[in-house]
Amino acid sequence: MMEFMTQNPTITCPQCGFSRQVPADRMPAGAMIATCPKCACRFRITSNGGTGEILQPKNSSGTAQPEEEDIRLTASRAYQREADRFANEEYMTASQNPWDNAPGESGWFAAFFQTVVRVMFSTVNFFSSLSPSASQLRPLAFYLLIGAFQTIVEKLWGQMFYALLEPAAASDPQLQKMLAMLASDSNMALSLLLRCGLLALQIYFFSFMIYFIYKIIRPQTASFSLVFQIMAYSAAPSLLCVVPVLGSITGLVWGIGCMAAGFRAAMRLTWAQTLLGFLPVFIFVAPIIPQLLNIMK
Repeated sequence: MMEFMTQNPTITCPQCGFSRQVPADRMPAGAMIATCPKCACRFRITSNGGTGEILQPKNSSGTAQPEEEDIRLTASRAYQREADRFANEEYMTASQNPWDNAPGESGWFAAFFQTVVRVMFSTVNFFSSLSPSASQLRPLAFYLLIGAFQTIVEKLWGQMFYALLEPAAASDPQLQKMLAMLASDSNMALSLLLRCGLLALQIYFFSFMIYFIYKIIRPQTASFSLVFQIMAYSAAPSLLCVVPVLGSITGLVWGIGCMAAGFRAAMRLTWAQTLLGFLPVFIFVAPIIPQLLNIMK
């Protein structure tokens, strides 16, 4: 029933007895329907006192339905809202990697460009969204595209440097040796084919070595697919090779940083565990470094 006070009347639910004071200026001028916040009972109230009948929702035939039906309907709607939110979160996670969903609405080039930007500037979020069950074909294609681009750019820069330095090489044996390296007789198609083949072998070889270490130190989260994807997508900064000399060096350092952050984020590693995974790569590459330095002298 409804009890009127001078200032703040109290409305009481006729079903569960829950009551609440309501400011007098918010009371209806005529009859209205109220819903109890505790039991969801719907009942009619009037401005001149008293509580009307308990209302029940009706179906399409006009017959009254039990009150529990209204509660189930509310629960069903709440469940649907949560399901929609969860589905949207799944979509947001999937959309972290545009290349995996290419071509999408924007096309292949836009998906490739967006993926490069996210790898370089949103590294942790990007690699955290990778799935261990994802196919290796997409990241491999991404990796080989960047490798092919590097091959083309390096060949173009080599031809430009050769044309600029050739006149001065006649009196400088060291310069002649360097120009001989730049003047490759192979055509572009053959260079691309050889480069892509070597890159494919390289990424699988190093991915297996790194995965082997992480499988030992973190078997719960280690995944070859994750290692492979991180290795492939971390090549994105290599596109900086468009800037001669400094671009390639910067891209290499940036790519290693992306790779380390990716391993740590995707497999929930500590920094010590992350760096330990690079140990076999360092052991393999270390003997080559002195040879490269001798060539550059």
